[in-house]
Amino acid sequence: MPAIALTVLDKQPVATVGDVAFRTCLLEGEPRQRIVQCATLAVPENEADPSSKTIELLIVRLPTSGAQSTGDPLVALAGGPGQSASESFLWMDRWLSDVASTRDIYLIDQRGTGHSNPQRCDLAGVDAMTGDDPEQWRALGSACLEQFEGDPRFYLSEVAVRDLERVRRALNLPQWNVYGVSYGTRVAQLYMRHFPGALRTVVLDGVLPLPVALGPEIAVFSDAALKALLAQCEEDPSCHERFPELASGIVGLFQQLSGAPVMVRFESLKTGGWQEMRFERAHLTGVIRMALYNSHLLSVLPQALEAAYRNEDFTVLARLSAELDWSDQMAMGMHNSIVCSEDVPFYADASTEPLNDTYMGETLVQGMKALCDVWPRGKVSSGFKAPLVSSVPTLLLSGERDPITPPAYGDQVKEGLNQSRHLVVPARAHHVGPSGCVPRLIGQFVESADVDSIRADCLQRTQPVPLFFHRNGPSP
Repeated sequence: MPAIALTVLDKQPVATVGDVAFRTCLLEGEPRQRIVQCATLAVPENEADPSSKTIELLIVRLPTSGAQSTGDPLVALAGGPGQSASESFLWMDRWLSDVASTRDIYLIDQRGTGHSNPQRCDLAGVDAMTGDDPEQWRALGSACLEQFEGDPRFYLSEVAVRDLERVRRALNLPQWNVYGVSYGTRVAQLYMRHFPGALRTVVLDGVLPLPVALGPEIAVFSDAALKALLAQCEEDPSCHERFPELASGIVGLFQQLSGAPVMVRFESLKTGGWQEMRFERAHLTGVIRMALYNSHLLSVLPQALEAAYRNEDFTVLARLSAELDWSDQMAMGMHNSIVCSEDVPFYADASTEPLNDTYMGETLVQGMKALCDVWPRGKVSSGFKAPLVSSVPTLLLSGERDPITPPAYGDQVKEGLNQSRHLVVPARAHHVGPSGCVPRLIGQFVESADVDSIRADCLQRTQPVPLFFHRNGPSP
């Protein structure tokens, strides 16, 4: 089931845009809900076969807060791959208020996600903590594939771009502005390549270059982000005094869990009931990796790690691991279709041995190769991995400490864009759009469609995420 439930509250159209009639709907999921305008558009699963099944794409419209909307709204593309726009950006008009004051915002669930024929995997009874065993990864892939409702070969990025273009034309919009995050930047770049005239401006947040096969470099970039965190603590006298053994303690935890997993009993924050977990090295890897994405989790990570390496108390780490279970937020079937068609086939034959010097190791790369052994591979265009060359005005955004799409990726994409600007937010990680003054900068760019109009001095006032030294928070 989708993480956010959709209920149509009134069958009578509340607004019509082009050929699309929008109705009042409730999007509801713990702990949030919102009344929005929603519609669907039918598209063929297999574009080459008119008799193939159809997919109903969910379109959410967040009307402008101003008196009148411009004719070029903004459409948001979610990351993952496997996240849905209707969940990821449900409150986008609140943090991107400058844009929303003059423009409608559209959230379109990419095929296979959210409420557009979602391809989620119920893995009850399957050991999802796969670790280093390729057979477990294959079992995970096979279990997910059995539940796929449709043909996995047709849930790819270029197909999604053509879906977006069908929606734009149905809405009768001459152009729109695109905001893509993480994997969504791949879809945005493909949109720029195939339909440049449809796009007025593009914002790429957490930039993934088209030539990059996502996977082999993740461990390297995440390790660099962890080292930046350790350096931050080492250079801060208060943090170093509070956590003098943080680096060595992390090494010790990995060594301990490699040989002897720990049984942990803790109270679930989701259900309030007691839960047991066999906490393994892979759980620790997952907690650290996800915390490096998220500033809120990063703040409490040193405390959680210290409790484990100093006091043998794994409660907080286990609870974080359980809370970070993305199975109810990610459409893993769609994710597998993307990765097994657009990434894994392009992994170079170079040795992955250097990854063993990182805290993640080569587990993810080898695991995805094994999973894709059992997953059907879709067809991408012959120039799919070619660098993007485009004249569409583009703002690129990166976090200085991004653990998966570092600033170097933004620089790489910028080389092919002749109307672009790349802003790096100091001491921040992945998806910096909502951070500090960045929403205002996005607003300036979308309003003017001119990268030179952006006044970005405010970024230099960005401070590192404060680390909690105790339960009451960071030091004053």
